[in-house]
Amino acid sequence: MRKRILSLCIFILLIFSTIKTFATDVWCKVEYYYNGTNYMKVTLYSKSNKTYYVKGFTRDSDNQVSIYFSDKKNLISDTNTVLIPQSMFLMPVRVILVNSNGSPLFSDIKDSPYKDYILYLASIGKIDGYKDGTFRPKKGVTRQEFAKLFVNVFDIKTNQSVTRYSFADIKDCWAKNEIETLAKMGILTGVKGKNGVLYFKPQDGITYEQAITIIARYLKLEAVSKKDYKSWANDYINAFIDNNLLSEKEINVLKLNSFATREWIAYILSKAVLR
Repeated sequence: MRKRILSLCIFILLIFSTIKTFATDVWCKVEYYYNGTNYMKVTLYSKSNKTYYVKGFTRDSDNQVSIYFSDKKNLISDTNTVLIPQSMFLMPVRVILVNSNGSPLFSDIKDSPYKDYILYLASIGKIDGYKDGTFRPKKGVTRQEFAKLFVNVFDIKTNQSVTRYSFADIKDCWAKNEIETLAKMGILTGVKGKNGVLYFKPQDGITYEQAITIIARYLKLEAVSKKDYKSWANDYINAFIDNNLLSEKEINVLKLNSFATREWIAYILSKAVLR
């Protein structure tokens, strides 16, 4: 009996260690072809150089495709690539990776209303979870974390040889190059302190209205509506609604000056990428 219990414990540990690896390791690259063949090519990659295999795919909706994968090769025909006919989806398409046993990349997002958007960014290698296999969807995002994530999501090339910075408090910041790159683009403006010195406050949380403003500036969104949401970011919020990135209902349930969560940030960045 003790041996059976021990074997069961080992089996459970192996399952959770596998999920932990998947949560931080596997991602895919999506390529579209229009040269008469009209298909989507999805290729699996690994941050640790491990090999993953495509086990099949399903279309969950017209703009979402789930790719099932495993680190086990069972058939000779198993590869790390799958071709999907365009008839299976509408452009733009959201691709998410799912472990072949049905478990998602993260163990704690089952009840998140933004689950598919989190999985989309993770599946294309744009956002990470934690080493314990979790995503921590309700956790806040700091301003420097948002800058780093923003640059990664939109594939913005950063200047790695900066010696003078736009903000007085980012010299020793781990995301200083990303912050400075966005500042030079006019996307980040910071806060003016004494004697006109600008500060970024990298350790502070990013608020909903700040995140909306930064994304709207980058996408050059324009507002037609003039509704008042009791926020300094009214123009950017209206631009979001006018461009169908958020609805009025979604805005009205947010406390705009409070700190945004990881799941909401993943949601809105996904929508911005797929617009």
